[in-house]
Amino acid sequence: MKRLMMVAVLLSPSVWALVPPEYKEPEDRLDAEVELGLQYTSGNTESSNFNSRGKIVYDAEAARHETNLHAYFASDNQSTTAEQYTVQYQLDYKLKGTQYVYGRSELIWDRFGSFTQQQIYSFGYGYSPIDHRHTKLSLEAGAGYRYNKPNLSDSDTDSDGSSTDEGIARFAGKLEQRLHEYTTFNAEGAVETGNRNTIATLKLSIRNQLWADLALKIGTDVKYTEKVPENSEKTDIISTVNLLYSF
Repeated sequence: MKRLMMVAVLLSPSVWALVPPEYKEPEDRLDAEVELGLQYTSGNTESSNFNSRGKIVYDAEAARHETNLHAYFASDNQSTTAEQYTVQYQLDYKLKGTQYVYGRSELIWDRFGSFTQQQIYSFGYGYSPIDHRHTKLSLEAGAGYRYNKPNLSDSDTDSDGSSTDEGIARFAGKLEQRLHEYTTFNAEGAVETGNRNTIATLKLSIRNQLWADLALKIGTDVKYTEKVPENSEKTDIISTVNLLYSF
């Protein structure tokens, strides 16, 4: 008798109505990535370097939030030779189609760079002229504010070596190209120009999926600063080989 009652309950339309036929799992709008690279040499020369990156993206219906964290450290058998930390956040408020307006902030601490501290805040308009499965391209233009703290005195920017600030115009672009089922090429470029200085950055990377959520990423970051303190280089280049885990 009990078995007959259980079968009757399972066949009841009210039970099946709890899960409609067209039901779909809710879309996961949160994506995160963590990458890590480490190198150590010993013998005639002892050196080590470490770099890590983290990325969190929350893509809601009305807006998209993206946060990036980056740390880079290098040393030899005598002293630390590089130490850099970056925090970046961007909010894209979606408009019609692939258009959006954005607000962006970036904080940089670079112990051995041309500028030990930089703060950049900007807002503007963005548009994605190409938004396909294998190719995505977005372009941005805006204005903002930049704070610079030079590492050494620079007669071209500030003779006493104190910090400077200025208004800037910002132009940027991002390209994501799927080369293969498991291989993706990414390029990001930006130019921020003001009445005191112009800074251009270019980030190139190739990502190859190894297994499930684990990938190998090879990248190069190039930063060019038009006016730098004395005894400083205008171009900084960081090349990395990292393992990347996405979840």
